[in-house]
Amino acid sequence: MANVFALEIVTPDKTFYNGNAEMIIVRTTEGDRGILKNHRPLVAGLSTGTLRIKLDGKFKDAKISGGFMNVDKEKTVIVTESAEWI
Repeated sequence: MANVFALEIVTPDKTFYNGNAEMIIVRTTEGDRGILKNHRPLVAGLSTGTLRIKLDGKFKDAKISGGFMNVDKEKTVIVTESAEWI
């Protein structure tokens, strides 16, 4: 699993996801954005919508309600008001 990066998704009351991802696709306030391993550092506001997490070649989708995302070389962190698998 050389092409994975650490991903953490947190809400005010829990850690929704804490693991690896090959790719994520998330709706920012400026449009959809795909994140892969070694993405350039980024802080972005998020819109309510679907977050797609790819692991082992398959996507799993979650609905998130806004928030922000911080991408750096160590990990990608998404902070959102709520998250649930769909």
